[in-house]
Amino acid sequence: MTEAIGIAWTTLPSREEADRLAAASVAAGLAACAQVDGPIRSHYTWEGRVESEEEFRVTFKFAARKTQDLEAWVHAHHPYDLPQWLAIEADQTSPAYRAWILGVR
Repeated sequence: MTEAIGIAWTTLPSREEADRLAAASVAAGLAACAQVDGPIRSHYTWEGRVESEEEFRVTFKFAARKTQDLEAWVHAHHPYDLPQWLAIEADQTSPAYRAWILGVR
């Protein structure tokens, strides 16, 4: 069976913090790639109130075997008390892209 590729997302309050987290996750060998996009506008309920904030999204691509390590690392380095963490396995990837991701540390 072919090893799975993971994709995960989190959001941060500033581009600087998103860039820092993205770059550090790659430097730590937990993600093969981390992309920052935004600003995005998030609408959510927090502590009983409807909130709306500008945020920046980080998308991580990584070997799925690193999911738990990456999640723990993101939570340890994230400024939010309750960071968004959504992770899935990619249904399809090109063979060359898969080989690249799996070849990163």
